Amino acid sequence: MKRKAILLGNTEGLPGVKVDIQRFSNFLMSNIGGAWRGNEIEELVDVSKNSLQLKIAGWKAENNDYVVLMFSGHGGQIRETVLELNKSGETIGETALRSIAKRQLNIYDCCRCYPEALVKSLIEESARLFAAKEDVSYIRLRYDTRIMQAIPQQALLYSCSIGEASYDSKDGGVYLKNLLQAAMALNDEFKLVGTAHQEAELPTLRHSRSEKHGEQHPDAVLAKCLSSQQLIISMRP
Repeated sequence: MKRKAILLGNTEGLPGVKVDIQRFSNFLMSNIGGAWRGNEIEELVDVSKNSLQLKIAGWKAENNDYVVLMFSGHGGQIRETVLELNKSGETIGETALRSIAKRQLNIYDCCRCYPEALVKSLIEESARLFAAKEDVSYIRLRYDTRIMQAIPQQALLYSCSIGEASYDSKDGGVYLKNLLQAAMALNDEFKLVGTAHQEAELPTLRHSRSEKHGEQHPDAVLAKCLSSQQLIISMRP
């Protein structure tokens, strides 16, 4: 029997995705998971849409008897389950990932929330204030509109992992300082909560190592929804 396992992941703001892929790969290669060989498993992390489409065509041509496909990352629901592939926000519908083989199992570890409809009055008010971009009312409205675009969620950020200590300095809390610096370093119109957290992790860990007072690994619990549905921490004025 010809078999193929395809493990897809979007790591943007989700450190657990790499763990998911490694854990699933280990499961497949275990005896209880079917004793898959390494060359039967293909991992694609933060892949571009074009590259994935080319891969799909190639996989179909392989004529495999059985395919297992697993996705871990951001997702949403727009007539079908939509998977966000990378930090650029490229998406692909789940139907494009079907019928790669006659026997196939697809597993999606992602959100399936519908996009929140923007409040009509907010949009109308935004248009009215567009000419006065420096106006505080306009800034507040843009922020309100983007927050209401996010699906209902409880985003949790922790300055350290369970069992660790969180350290302070003369400049304030080490993690919080790094988080705010990341929030203010804007390359796009908005900075997602998960992205800012991810950018704050390494400098926080480096500080704890340099001070030699025990490692501090920031942690987070975040919704695996589309980027457009995630909460933001900052925005470009």
